[in-house]
Amino acid sequence: MEQESFPHMLHEHPLSLIPDPAKQGDYDPYCSGCWRFILPGDATYGCSLRCGFERLLHKECMEMLQEIMHPIHPSHLLTLYESYTIFGSKECAVCEEKVYGLGYRCSQGGCDGLRIHLGCAGFLTDKQPLMYHPSHPQHQLRFSKKTRWCPFPCDACGATEKGDSYTCTLCDYSIHESCALLPESKDFPHHHHSLSLTYSLPSEYIKYEFDCGICSMTLPLRRWLYHCHLCRYIVHLNCATSTFDDENAIDGEKDVTKFPIAVDDMYEEIIRPFVRRESGKVLIPHDDQNIGGKYRFFSHPDHLLTFTTFASSSSSSSSHDHYKRDEDDEDDFESVPRWELICDGCTLPIHEKKQTDGDGYEIGYMSCDECKYFLHLSCFNLPLEISSLPIHPIKDHSLRLQNIDGKLTHWKKCNICGAYTIGLYYSCTHEGCSFNLDIKCSSLPSTITHTAHPRHIYLEIVTSDYESFFCVNCYNFVGPTVGQYKCNSCRFSVCGACVMLPATNKHRLENHMLWLTYDARFNHPGEFYCSSCEQQMDPRSWMYYCRDCDQSFHPECFPATSGEYRNIKYGTKQYVISIHDHPIRFQIISNKKRCDQCHEDSYDRPGFQCASCFFVVGVECGVKCLGDA
Repeated sequence: MEQESFPHMLHEHPLSLIPDPAKQGDYDPYCSGCWRFILPGDATYGCSLRCGFERLLHKECMEMLQEIMHPIHPSHLLTLYESYTIFGSKECAVCEEKVYGLGYRCSQGGCDGLRIHLGCAGFLTDKQPLMYHPSHPQHQLRFSKKTRWCPFPCDACGATEKGDSYTCTLCDYSIHESCALLPESKDFPHHHHSLSLTYSLPSEYIKYEFDCGICSMTLPLRRWLYHCHLCRYIVHLNCATSTFDDENAIDGEKDVTKFPIAVDDMYEEIIRPFVRRESGKVLIPHDDQNIGGKYRFFSHPDHLLTFTTFASSSSSSSSHDHYKRDEDDEDDFESVPRWELICDGCTLPIHEKKQTDGDGYEIGYMSCDECKYFLHLSCFNLPLEISSLPIHPIKDHSLRLQNIDGKLTHWKKCNICGAYTIGLYYSCTHEGCSFNLDIKCSSLPSTITHTAHPRHIYLEIVTSDYESFFCVNCYNFVGPTVGQYKCNSCRFSVCGACVMLPATNKHRLENHMLWLTYDARFNHPGEFYCSSCEQQMDPRSWMYYCRDCDQSFHPECFPATSGEYRNIKYGTKQYVISIHDHPIRFQIISNKKRCDQCHEDSYDRPGFQCASCFFVVGVECGVKCLGDA
């Protein structure tokens, strides 16, 4: 059957439906009408003759009328036109932003070129008089009891079907009878509040690029939707009126890692299983005669390492007394965190865990008798080279285990989580590929579950050279060299950086533990502001939130735990510099806003801080002072 095509002002040839345009690689990744990205599953139209015309239109953008009447300018018709650039263009009379892509304008001389965005053309004002149907208050709608033999596109749900309708006698506006009789509010089984009917997409959902809460597909600009005023939860009309069938129900048969993970559990949950998958064995003997043996490790060539059991380390207090903190620092959140053994490989705490698998695998750790160098057993057994990783599954891109030369300088940035590391990391050996991963991100499994997506349980790592993946949280585009966790049943996808956000956080000025929250907007009709940086927050984004205190924080505003300095090992070692009378310690600066040496902003960043007074210096100034001492 010949495919239908339609003329459009955007191109000289008719436009027809283009299935999966991203896979063909010859088209622009965004709609030339609304300038939103074209995502998998969006109905898009392009040149029917395949003449090389690269531009595409969403179906709803292509169906926009050539001329409309709008309540904000009822005196003249508005005509469809295209603005080629945002620079020098006029502001939209509705949202007051620059008009770009397709839009409407008044060509009458006395109107000074009034402009309206394509998406703003459906917005109505509260000044309009009440008509027979609130969706179209400009004109009266006429109900036709006779069945329409010709299919028509419904301006409510977007479906093109035959049937009885309500039609405007003055303009091209038609809605199904069933749509016209929809209730203004509706109980919804997937949400705990009634949803209200809205006749166009509210501007807040456009600003923060919301998707449908059920199918995760793009929300139309002009169609009707149901949404919750209290929670900013919004769904397509069809998703609200049909029963959702869970295609990927929890079966409990597949043993996969559940995210998010608390920091203290990351080693047990992801690193230890990763080493077992890759190495398959433990190189440290468990016999009593070998416990005191010495072992070499490539990243610590100056000294040999000793295998230390947790039992022996706890009974011999003298061997670790110099690692403990002063008693008066015990509850000082402004100072160094409470002492723990920190692994120099993954920069995670070394804890004794109760063994449940019966193999006695983690009965101790590796330590240096001459300096503060510690390793988990699994980090000691990390494979030196790996052919590929799920999160970087590129053919012929093997990865080699590396170490940082200087602990206070030359930090490496992980290409997955974006955090700096001073521990071990894997580096891609392929020529021209400068891909680096810290140990935690290297350990990410190929299949996970995530609390943010309870409806479909399994998320699997996928990569694509042609399909656009956008993280549901940070909305960053993920390139073809990086894996992204995607649901097989819907368009939900999340990047590795957001998967690695810890389950909980603690702010030095907040009394309560903060949980990573995906639905903070529920029951919260107001705006969100970060209590740290005081910037407005996207209500759909993940945040660390306390409902009791109504305090919210960006994950990046916790630099030492979920920000770019999460993989830095801080310590209690004291340094002496010539410009200050007291010893200083390497840590996150929390005493003062600015460095006492260069006067640059150093708050919440790594640096050196005095334990006896309020003297602080940033890491660059501190390293320079240590070199001059």
